[in-house]
Amino acid sequence: MNATTIIWIVAALVVVLIVVGIIVAVSRKAAAKKREHQRLEAARIRQETAESEHQLHAREAEAEQRRAEAKQADADAVVQAAEAKRRQAEAERLDAEAAERDRVARAERDEQERRLRHADDLDPDVDAHGNRSRTADGRTEAGGARAADENRLDDRSVDPQAGRRSIEDPDSPRH
Repeated sequence: MNATTIIWIVAALVVVLIVVGIIVAVSRKAAAKKREHQRLEAARIRQETAESEHQLHAREAEAEQRRAEAKQADADAVVQAAEAKRRQAEAERLDAEAAERDRVARAERDEQERRLRHADDLDPDVDAHGNRSRTADGRTEAGGARAADENRLDDRSVDPQAGRRSIEDPDSPRH
């Protein structure tokens, strides 16, 4: 091997080393540039996330508020249902009380009518049909005592606009 060959080999090795060095330097620069780009992209994503974090918290707070409103509405509905049940029970109690008073009033009315019939039976001036033949001053009265009582019973009917039942018809529907 002569000196020229060795020089060419050394020169070729130097050129190869320079090319490898250039390739390594370029690849390192590209990798550093890529890493810098990745850092910038990560920073941008973090910035966007931080900005949207406030919106996310606002949405979460709004959702929590809606849940609280829904719970309050449920609680209000429970309270209203309980109040409706209480009112229904009160209405039923009042209805039962009214029915009992109607029953007592009917019983008293029946007793009063029984006593009037008994008085008619005892009165010598009233015939078998309940007609009074003479008054206390001696005059004859048309229609008799029972007719007057029946007129009085008809007058007991309540004004239909008042929404009440007639005492004579306890089975009539309420309005």
